[in-house]
Amino acid sequence: MNVLQDVANLSKGVIMHHWDTDGIVSAAILRNYFKVKQPRVKLDVFMPTITNYYLTDNQFEYLQQQGYEFIVTCDLNLPPDIVQRLAKMWPGQVYFFDHHHHPAPHPNVHYYNKVHPACASHIAEVLELPYDLLPVLAMVGDREESIQTDKTYYPYVQAVMADHNLTFSQLLLARRLIDSNYIMDDYQGIQETITLLQDDPLAIFSDVRLEQNLHTIDAAIEQLIAQEPQKISDRVWFWEIKTPLAILSHVTRSLSRQYPDKIIFTRQHKTGQYTCYIRKRTAKFDARDIIAFAHTLGLNSGGKEEVAGIIIPETSMATIFPKLQDKLLELNP
Repeated sequence: MNVLQDVANLSKGVIMHHWDTDGIVSAAILRNYFKVKQPRVKLDVFMPTITNYYLTDNQFEYLQQQGYEFIVTCDLNLPPDIVQRLAKMWPGQVYFFDHHHHPAPHPNVHYYNKVHPACASHIAEVLELPYDLLPVLAMVGDREESIQTDKTYYPYVQAVMADHNLTFSQLLLARRLIDSNYIMDDYQGIQETITLLQDDPLAIFSDVRLEQNLHTIDAAIEQLIAQEPQKISDRVWFWEIKTPLAILSHVTRSLSRQYPDKIIFTRQHKTGQYTCYIRKRTAKFDARDIIAFAHTLGLNSGGKEEVAGIIIPETSMATIFPKLQDKLLELNP
């Protein structure tokens, strides 16, 4: 099924992708797909500001100035108002790929959103591509060890490991190497990694720049997870994360592994706003409930059952954060 056949007569488009492994791999898959199926189309890549699940007015203006004729978004879980603004600017030429909790399909948008281990694996399914190394890297990147209990998709992971003589630990390492780009705030590095994955996904294991990134990041994470939490309840533990690195998601993951029965609640201030993460591992809690509540407060928020990401403007922190914390405690008595 060629869901992108409508762009066959167009000449220039852009993939707007998330900054993590799943988003980067999704962009690589799509660029390789276009290279084969639509070679005459010039296809750029673009990201929102790292940690921003929305576009600024300047970014909308930039996209329009580039003369793009269609937009493909992947793994971004953009809020409805942003998607609708894209749809008005590119009517009938916005392709929305995701695998997150999201409201109903948007009018005038080609909407492909389905529960899946990763956005990249969903894209592979929709485009009728094999679950080869790239979508498997994304599955492991998004689901980590939990993919091993997925009876439907873990056999594909096992097959790729056998085909390429890889261990599961190496697949986890691949996620860390790819994610190191956004943690280091390296936008150019993300573009280089997309190209690397397009040409030879296994080359990431020997990339010196990515390996150096990990040394810097590991030292920072080790220091941050050693901090004592603020135990705001027996179930909900909070950490204030202070670092210039875009490291909040990884620190939250690490804390969740360290305290699997707790709801991990973290916050980081960066570039005029606060990013909050709420993650669970074995605790009984559905993060989609706090996502829905954040939307009622007018906040940009997204995620899935096990994790929520919420953006709070710096000017609203004093009034909004207590409401968010109270709701989290209400949901986790």
